[in-house]
Amino acid sequence: MKKYYFIYQTVVLFLVFLLFGTGRLASQQVKDLESRRKAVLEEMEVTSQLLKEIRSSTGISLNHLNLLTAQIQSRQKSINLINKEIAVIDEEIAAKKNELTVLDRELQVIREKYAFSVNSMYTRRSGQYKWLFVLSTNNFAQMIRRMRYIREYAEWQKQQGSLIIKKQEEVNQKQSQLEQTRSEKEALIAVWKEENNRLQQEESSQKTELQQLNKKRSALQAELNRQRTQAENINRQIEKIIANEIAHSNKATGKAGKTGATETPRKAETTGGYKMTGEEQKLSGDFTSNRGKLPYPLSGKYKIIRPFGEYQHPQLKKVRLKSSGIILQTTAGAEAQAVFDGVVSMVFSVPGSTCYGVMIRHGNYVTAYINLSEVYVKNGDKVSTNQKIGRIFTDKKNDNTTILHFEIRKEREALNPELWLR
Repeated sequence: MKKYYFIYQTVVLFLVFLLFGTGRLASQQVKDLESRRKAVLEEMEVTSQLLKEIRSSTGISLNHLNLLTAQIQSRQKSINLINKEIAVIDEEIAAKKNELTVLDRELQVIREKYAFSVNSMYTRRSGQYKWLFVLSTNNFAQMIRRMRYIREYAEWQKQQGSLIIKKQEEVNQKQSQLEQTRSEKEALIAVWKEENNRLQQEESSQKTELQQLNKKRSALQAELNRQRTQAENINRQIEKIIANEIAHSNKATGKAGKTGATETPRKAETTGGYKMTGEEQKLSGDFTSNRGKLPYPLSGKYKIIRPFGEYQHPQLKKVRLKSSGIILQTTAGAEAQAVFDGVVSMVFSVPGSTCYGVMIRHGNYVTAYINLSEVYVKNGDKVSTNQKIGRIFTDKKNDNTTILHFEIRKEREALNPELWLR
């Protein structure tokens, strides 16, 4: 009998361990999802602020549609995360119910054992029985063992009574946790409904704006063409500057070789690439090791409204866009700042505008900050991480938008900045 009871206890303990472990895992999943949803909510708050800054008097615009589309995407992401949280909470509730069932079974077994022992002692309750039990022995040693047995049995009963109380407290606590988890789920469902209502409103606004934009096809196409042409001009200008720097680094190396100069020798990263000094090689290595850790290239709040590479516009059919960097929208007065230590290789005028661009070299890597109304640095200046390099231009004729075009390149190759920024 003892053998089977031991096996039962072992199985029960294993199940409790398994279920409690599952509960802790579910709780951690919920915390992780809550953290991700909080980040999305902060992102939506930034977009909301940017939308408010756009003048309502200018009417519907492509920029406004881009922001609203980004807001809808963030809202959908938030709803998806809430759905995942609810699913995890459902699993947690199921696990807690199972835990409660196991605890109830344990409590029932302990109570039955205790009730049997109490009932057994009650039928032999008199002190006379105890003395008869002790004295009706064959020898003194047996009497001592019976006396010890009575004491240990009494102690065991006390322990069982305490165990019942403790187990009942565990049951009550688990029941309380279950009710709290259910309340959390109900609160989350309320948030889901609110988010879903906002999503429907935003999608309705998006549909209205899209219809109005489609009515102004010629103006819309002209704006898209202007943006495309400007992006191509910027790309050509950056490529030209980089090509000139590569040629200059090769020329400097050739001169050093002919004159026998003692300056730090330059070494090409790739054939026909930018030839670096020893100091630049170290800087390039440091830049590489910070992939995914670089700060964003501006102060204040921001929203990426155009990603890297070629892509289909999410709302405008047959409209494909291409970017060699990312476009970030921020608030008026925001400043561009260096993402890493380096040297200003070129301050240049942006074609077709009154704005400026700044290129910073980090060994054979280059970062570009474009659409600045004011520049704080000059060619040859050494800059450090997070140093302010200029004020981002606010276009009062175009929804009061404040936009920064940011690029990262290695040699001539454009890289996706989002993979490098933290």
